Amino acid sequence: MENRMKRSGRRTGWLLAVLLFSCNAMAAAPPAAAGDHSAHAGHEMAGGAERDELGRRLYGMKHQISPEIANELRRKVPLFRNYSDAQIGLSMEMMGPNYEWYLSDPGLKADEGVLILVHGFKNADDRFKRQIESLANIFPLALAPGMSMVMSEHIQLAIDDLEAAGAKTIVVVPVVSTRYNTMLRQWEYIFGLRDEAPYASVPRVHARAKIRFAPPPGDDPHIAEILLDHAHEISTDPSREVVIIAAHGPTFEDDNRKALAELETLARYMREDGDFADVEAITLQDDAPPAIRARNVEKLRGMVEAANAKGLQVLVVTNLIGTRTIQAKLRKDLAGLDYKFNAKGVVAHPNFMKWMGEAIRHELESAEAQAAAVN
Repeated sequence: MENRMKRSGRRTGWLLAVLLFSCNAMAAAPPAAAGDHSAHAGHEMAGGAERDELGRRLYGMKHQISPEIANELRRKVPLFRNYSDAQIGLSMEMMGPNYEWYLSDPGLKADEGVLILVHGFKNADDRFKRQIESLANIFPLALAPGMSMVMSEHIQLAIDDLEAAGAKTIVVVPVVSTRYNTMLRQWEYIFGLRDEAPYASVPRVHARAKIRFAPPPGDDPHIAEILLDHAHEISTDPSREVVIIAAHGPTFEDDNRKALAELETLARYMREDGDFADVEAITLQDDAPPAIRARNVEKLRGMVEAANAKGLQVLVVTNLIGTRTIQAKLRKDLAGLDYKFNAKGVVAHPNFMKWMGEAIRHELESAEAQAAAVN
């Protein structure tokens, strides 16, 4: 517990200041609340795309899969190798829309803006929006959900909105669990930080503002605390329980090894700060070819059975961002075994907002330090 307090204690000061500032800003704000776009819903804004009644742009737009894009995806994505164009198109639709959602009050102007990139949480996007509105009261803030596999227009619209709000520096926050992730690399390609796209070679964005790309949470101690809390929620006797962190996992083996190293760091923090018999970790490599995923499922089942053979109860938690991603598949994977499962994603925990606030602060402080060094 002492280690946990040391890691967390120095992190909270700025977050408290942010929340206090946010409360003051909300009290002094004009009648339209942050994220309320009723004043301009349906009108053409920066970028030329109309907003819906909630202020979203491009929401519900169908993915356009040309034969060229389908061939590129088959070449780059192992899971799509034997898919038809129609199957690829259906997969894109099942992944949800790519769209832009500007969340700050139209009257808020600032030199710094925040762009949050996220896979999307299906019906939970609105809940995530409410979580980040405290930040949207301080910085011009845009949300760009979607995997960006075959388009980037939603990200360009977000940049346009932030620049229209006066942003000269934009902090991009990628909401993925690990840096060893092809979706993160697609976003990096879109921003010109990578030469090759891991998915379709979509148009790159253009920005007048300086772009600061924050790293994903990875093995940040805040995530370990979230997982520890989730394990305690289903625990009855920690000394007789083994916690298994089950992660989505990257497709490619080199990435998977690095992601497993991150998970082991999280497991080590949990062993240090908790009182469980043990903490283990595994990746499913959920988007890899079926044989690879099946191998990992067999390993996971073996971990559960080995713990049960020692008379230990198994608690399964996950570092998945959202709650409805692969949790249903995970339950099927473990059918017939004796275990408890907390299906919560990390995004709903207060620590996730702490991580996000610190990531933004770090990038802004680094930008200021670099500017001061030049001058």
